[in-house]
Amino acid sequence: MNQAGTISPAGGVDAAHVLDRIPFTIDVASIARRVHLPGTPEDNPEDWRDLAALVARFQAIGRPKALLRLAAVTSHDANGVGIDGQHYFASSTLAQRLVDQHRVWLFCATCGQEVAPLAEGLDVFQQLWFEELKMALLTAASQAVQDTIKRAYAVKRLASMAPGSGDAQLWPIQELQTLFAALAGQAQTALGVELTDSMLMLPNKTVAGVYFASDAAFATCELCHRDGCPNRRQPFNQDLWAKTFPGQ
Repeated sequence: MNQAGTISPAGGVDAAHVLDRIPFTIDVASIARRVHLPGTPEDNPEDWRDLAALVARFQAIGRPKALLRLAAVTSHDANGVGIDGQHYFASSTLAQRLVDQHRVWLFCATCGQEVAPLAEGLDVFQQLWFEELKMALLTAASQAVQDTIKRAYAVKRLASMAPGSGDAQLWPIQELQTLFAALAGQAQTALGVELTDSMLMLPNKTVAGVYFASDAAFATCELCHRDGCPNRRQPFNQDLWAKTFPGQ
């Protein structure tokens, strides 16, 4: 079961809290379904045995981790919001979502670097297993962030947005630079996450953005036209799109 892990301060008055002991359990059958592994353990024993062995290695050395930091919404206009009087998140969609909000939680969650050596020697199909297993670690880390915020700050329902998630105009991926600046370098020092010049986060199974309290359910998927996304959580919502981007 994915649960929030131990919280430890990363240092400083405005430091993020690091979640670095996040328990997780990976189900072999679930991963097999996601990678479309053919057959059953009985009629395809070699592949199922290899997958189970890789899962066991992930379970032994995997270390998903995350950080979060409470931040104040200090200014607000139609095009974005100011954070802590120092940073500006340029997103009209985020501005609409935070119109009555005074706080957000900046976060970064990652599968961690510990499992990277396990990719050595894998064939092309096993590389797909490897990526799906890293996604399982990221899911555990992301869930830990949500659980921690709800528990520590008595928040009943959360929504989130992330630069680059959904249609480009929602919150441009270049805004990751501002987000990482607002995290004061702690994504790299505490988690080992690197943001490249091309806006890739490494390890590749990493996500960063903001959580905020919300009375209504919301997912950026509802404002995303991208077809065939394997991580889609909600269908596209034309009515919500019309309200968010009137005239478009």
